[in-house]
Amino acid sequence: MTRGGIGAARVGKALGLVPRQVRLAARTGLLAQHQDGTFDADAVARAAADPGPFLTALSREEPLTATEAAHRLGIGRERFRRVAQAAGLPVVDRVTVSRYGRDLEVRYYRTADVDTLHPHITADRELREAARRVARSLAATKAAATRAHNRERARNARRYLATLAPDRQTDPADVIAFACALARLHGTAPARLRRFMGDPRVRDIAEIAEQCRYKPTEIAELLAAAGPRAITALRSLARPHRVWATLGVPAEDIAHRIPSIDHHISTDLLHRLATDPPRWLLELHADRELEHATAAVTRWLDREWHAQQRRAEAVCRAAEAVIDHLTDEAVAELFGLPMELIPDLRPRSNKWTTAYVEELLHTRPLWLRSQTLARAEITRRAAARARRETARAQRRLGWRRTWARALAIPLEAVPDTVERPTPAALQSARTHPPHWAPPQ
Repeated sequence: MTRGGIGAARVGKALGLVPRQVRLAARTGLLAQHQDGTFDADAVARAAADPGPFLTALSREEPLTATEAAHRLGIGRERFRRVAQAAGLPVVDRVTVSRYGRDLEVRYYRTADVDTLHPHITADRELREAARRVARSLAATKAAATRAHNRERARNARRYLATLAPDRQTDPADVIAFACALARLHGTAPARLRRFMGDPRVRDIAEIAEQCRYKPTEIAELLAAAGPRAITALRSLARPHRVWATLGVPAEDIAHRIPSIDHHISTDLLHRLATDPPRWLLELHADRELEHATAAVTRWLDREWHAQQRRAEAVCRAAEAVIDHLTDEAVAELFGLPMELIPDLRPRSNKWTTAYVEELLHTRPLWLRSQTLARAEITRRAAARARRETARAQRRLGWRRTWARALAIPLEAVPDTVERPTPAALQSARTHPPHWAPPQ
């Protein structure tokens, strides 16, 4: 007999499920559900009568995140993702969450599907172990090849270093360079050799000695044998200033052509070069002399050029002093005007300066374009001059009247050259009368 449907709350209470598990059972078809959302009572009764298989089936449908699935399988999350991608594990749900200001997608996997990955995990473990074994084998092969290469390189370096080892005929500079290279590799050096440790030859020999892969004791033995000879060879070196004084060229210019260290060369070699100079030394000396001669000529030319400049400037100044002012005849000829009009057309300075005439030639005012306009300009200037003189005379007369009233003297007693009657000047005149206004 079929009974009616029951609600989700009653189903959860009857089976001991939370609402999420009830919804999961309905979605996966473990519990039949009517169209109105209620659950079939018979299905619920069967599940309640024997809950073990039902709960087992429900747990196999639980969704798991990647972290939860990895924990269930006993592996890391990155390994789970790699195996799941290789096995094509289906994703049952995707949820977007916000974390740390970013939108992240969380994927859910079915528990039953996750449990099927155990064979894939075993295969992945075995594959990675095989890959590690192959990598170790390849690494061992590569290491063996590298060691063989290093041994061969060390043998070649030792053979080459043996050719650099000094003997009785070796130049003193080479002896010192070899000992300094060993001292550089050993880490200690005699005090008298330290000044040569920065020479490029020392660095080059030290690099070769380093490739020899000597043991520290072997390097110490080599240094003990080469050190005393290098100290003795120091007495046979000529300093750079002596090389320059003897050969006439700087020591650094010849250092790359002969055995040397820090621009020091042996005294025997210096004597041979000075006695029988080779062709390249003569060429260097000639180049040096040519540089000195060129520099001397350049200095002489510079002095002559500056002297000529000073003479030219003096001539120009003298010429400017001569032609700074033009005569009336020259101005009349420039502007095509009669000579008798030119004196009355002079500027207020009463001089025809070169700059002023150049400006007139550039602007070409109307009063220089014809005789009629020039005579009109002369008449205008005379009238303006008369007006100025009249205004000046009236101004002076007003000043004299003010002085006469202030000092109570006749107008005729005040001179025409009297200064402007300012309040300060009047007060001073009352206290100390001028010579033309005797005290009353």
